[in-house]
Amino acid sequence: MAIPKDYNIVVIGMGFIGGFLTPGYRKLLGDKVETNVFAADVDEEKVKRLQGKFPFTITAQPALELLREKTPDLVIVSVPPKIIPVVLKETLTAYFAEQRQKGGNLPDIITFGPTPNPQLYYDVLGDDINCVKFLPSMVEPIGDVQLQKVGAGSLCFVPGHPFPEDRKQRMIDFANVFGRTFLLTHDQTLYGLSSKNTAHTSYELSYAISDAMKERGVEVTVSQIGSAMRAAYRKYRGFEGDGEYPSSLEDVPESIRDFVEKLAVAWYKGIVDYVQFMSGENATMQDFVGANYEAFTLTVQLSTREELEVSTSHHATKGGVTEKSVNVVNEYFFQQLKDAVKAHLDGTLPPSFFDTAEGIAFMIDMTVNRHAHRLASK
Repeated sequence: MAIPKDYNIVVIGMGFIGGFLTPGYRKLLGDKVETNVFAADVDEEKVKRLQGKFPFTITAQPALELLREKTPDLVIVSVPPKIIPVVLKETLTAYFAEQRQKGGNLPDIITFGPTPNPQLYYDVLGDDINCVKFLPSMVEPIGDVQLQKVGAGSLCFVPGHPFPEDRKQRMIDFANVFGRTFLLTHDQTLYGLSSKNTAHTSYELSYAISDAMKERGVEVTVSQIGSAMRAAYRKYRGFEGDGEYPSSLEDVPESIRDFVEKLAVAWYKGIVDYVQFMSGENATMQDFVGANYEAFTLTVQLSTREELEVSTSHHATKGGVTEKSVNVVNEYFFQQLKDAVKAHLDGTLPPSFFDTAEGIAFMIDMTVNRHAHRLASK
């Protein structure tokens, strides 16, 4: 079903995600993004900084006022997870009650952040709403390479509360702008997110290998290491062709080629081990892990170390799950990996190192998942 010409979107919260979603707004609205998208944020200074940077209106007026004024068809809740219950109880509850009282339209809701469970929206607002949780892959194009075609995002529709099929497809179309969309349960999204963040630590693996080689007098860029890691992953999975971009084990010196290949496979297997520990032999979750693993190694392949560090600083919210994964790998494995590279070059590295690497990836995944649950309980 075509979207009505007066279809409006209201975005509550204009952190990074609110702007990141602009291509999705354009997917739904085309050239009406400028006139039919409205964002509200309580931080007046932030609003001043953002005005003019995006093709839609951003205001510091209270979100409830904006909802009443625009009567949207879709509400994007992109505030921090701990603020979501406040928005629910202080803004959305009042607005939905008013709309019901006058027989008005109840907008669909897309919520972001791993928690709370989107079931909370139904518990607070009522069973007649439509709410879905969306966790995008967050990878973005680099040059002409469309990384979002590789990375995996998830939609979580609440069991027992089916979206009308046309509206459900609209949400899937929106999500597909940002990557391969997997329909997951709430629990799957949580350990899926931890697996994605563990895959993100391929950045740190490339830094450690590059540093170790430099200390031995050999310059190997993180980009070369990313290419070799991605090629090793694709070889292990039996993929044919180049995918979105060519990669090769031969991009690293022969002296560490075998090491990088074994490490890349062990790291991927460790992440999958944890996901399968949580979900059983689940092919969907294995593909979800693989899509993100390839997306991050491809990001490494196409970037400089400085660019990767800036990207991580944007995505690693203070105290969040990405920061946790980076901190754990740096504390428990970074120096050990550098030492292992040097031992490999000296011919003294025991084969069991790669078993340990697989276990470390499992451990990071578990640690990040438990951290996410602790955050959810705060």
